[in-house]
Amino acid sequence: VFIAGSGPIGATYARLLVDRGYSVCMVEIGDVQLVRAVTSHPSALTPSSSDGLHPGAHLKNEIRFQKDIDAFVRSGALSTVSIPTSSMVLPTLDPAAYRVDPKDGEAVITHGRNPNQKIFDNLGAEAVTRCVGGMSTHWTCATPELVEGIERPKIFANNKEDHDEWEKLYNAARTLIGTSSTQFDESIRHNTVLDALKKDPRFKDRGVRALPLACHRINDGPYVRWHSAENVSHTQLPPVGNRGFFRLLCNTRCTKLYESGGEIQLVEVRDLIKAMQGETDIDFGIKAKVYIVAAGAVATPQILANSGFGGLRNQEAATNVLIPSLGKRITEQPMAFCQIVLRQVDAVDKDKDDEGKERPEWWTSAVTAQKTEFPNDPIKMRGSPARYSPVQDPEPQVNIPVSEKFPWHAQIHRDAFSYGEAGPLIDARLVVDLRFFGMQDGVPENRIIFENDYKDTYGMPQATFHYLPTPARAKQATDMMNDMTNAAHVLGGYLPGSNPQFMTPGLALHLGGSIRLGTTGEKAESVADYNSRVWNTKNLYVAGNGTIPTAFAGNPTLTSICFAIRSAFAIHEYLKSAGTAAAATESFSSTMVVPDKYKTPQKVGTRSVVPDSIIKPTPKEWLAWVNENKRHTELRDLTTSVFAHA
Repeated sequence: VFIAGSGPIGATYARLLVDRGYSVCMVEIGDVQLVRAVTSHPSALTPSSSDGLHPGAHLKNEIRFQKDIDAFVRSGALSTVSIPTSSMVLPTLDPAAYRVDPKDGEAVITHGRNPNQKIFDNLGAEAVTRCVGGMSTHWTCATPELVEGIERPKIFANNKEDHDEWEKLYNAARTLIGTSSTQFDESIRHNTVLDALKKDPRFKDRGVRALPLACHRINDGPYVRWHSAENVSHTQLPPVGNRGFFRLLCNTRCTKLYESGGEIQLVEVRDLIKAMQGETDIDFGIKAKVYIVAAGAVATPQILANSGFGGLRNQEAATNVLIPSLGKRITEQPMAFCQIVLRQVDAVDKDKDDEGKERPEWWTSAVTAQKTEFPNDPIKMRGSPARYSPVQDPEPQVNIPVSEKFPWHAQIHRDAFSYGEAGPLIDARLVVDLRFFGMQDGVPENRIIFENDYKDTYGMPQATFHYLPTPARAKQATDMMNDMTNAAHVLGGYLPGSNPQFMTPGLALHLGGSIRLGTTGEKAESVADYNSRVWNTKNLYVAGNGTIPTAFAGNPTLTSICFAIRSAFAIHEYLKSAGTAAAATESFSSTMVVPDKYKTPQKVGTRSVVPDSIIKPTPKEWLAWVNENKRHTELRDLTTSVFAHA
């Protein structure tokens, strides 16, 4: 099996298929970022130990970021997808300096600038991450379910059958990534925010809750282990038979796939290290029995477009391409943001709350510890359970889920972003972030087009966005902003400089619909079926947030893992029926150039029709590994080589 992309979705496929005897070759365009993380394993504390270095781990697990959340700036891991060109005319430039003749153009097109991108319909903050682990190396770890009947896609027409399928899949996905809603229960700030919203008449009936997060608290102490693709890759599932071999190729670009008769014959990849060194044998082929493209909501359709399957500028109106709907009907999330300084609550350090109820033991012990160790600290919520240092009260992690009346998803928390740093003039313990995420329908006008004439910085077709909110969803965004200001009023006052504002489109990084799934009746507007198999192909699968076909406001990762779990079972059945269980990918090397027979242009005309796959419930046997063991908390005691798996 070939997989492009090493994020949590690609890792899900690899984990499930390798453990069932199939050999997997995964390529990642980026490099490995090695993280020395907080760990209870003694050997990890020594500089010579490899156990303390974790490919694909969440970067926020580094001790310096555990101690100072504002020190973590994720912008360094992000590359903006489409940047409109700017004028080279500088009125104050030295008269002798180089000037461009206007007849030759005024636009700068270096560094991935896109002359075809208009500012008014761009997703200006949409970005990608290129490294082992993908976005999961710096995500918020928020893993809510998409709400049934509002956000959640419908796999089966029968409501009960569909509900049961999602219940199984979500349970499995939570186990795989390690979701919990209890890791911040013993936090004074968390409970202060949670209780304030629950008591307010505007929010008390809206299901205010702890935000589901893929993380766990280390030995019930002050630090949290944030989960990532590493947790999926290294999760120790009970082996079924002999495991297959797993190999990860970093700094390797998935360039294009070669298709004939509805079957992918070969994938062409490029060794970027050799290319950087000026060598010539930089392109080679990998031949597998199944091909999975899980490179993100932008890079996945980009690879397919570069393969000639659709989505290119000169194919906009083409109907005789393999994937006519590629990149069409994209969705994004309008996002409102502000920061507040918590309202003064004098009862925080008292034995009873403002309603006269006794505080829990962990609360009172925290306050006592603070008074003893930091008697001059004026901020009374600095305390935390006695087993913590009194300066380490966990941050709030609160969620208001989507509902029919309020179709947006709210997160009230403190996290690390490329914006929203508290700054030195205010104690960061008092600052809370409010992020409200809206919805956008997937309409034909909203799409990604890949340019024939311009390349991105990695030599692939440049993506151009055409995206505008529909009038109805735009009105909802206004209502969402009003709702956020109501929540802010409950909690405190605005931090100067972080007043309520809409963020640049794309900043949520929850792009959907670019490789959307659909039913047989939705072939004309979708890319793949609900097994994630691309229409009219036998062995090509797509994966990631781009597969979600519905408008959604919540974080999509858990749902994308669900689709990957379903799809991995479909692949297992396909390989098993073909008699290829436990078969390795064919040998490959940098000397294996792409054979000429694969480079023959496909004939334009009527395409061969491949029978649709059967969409059926995921059997419980496929999910037999789901249990409540402690494999996520024990991860650091394991050997952590992501490169080879015996």
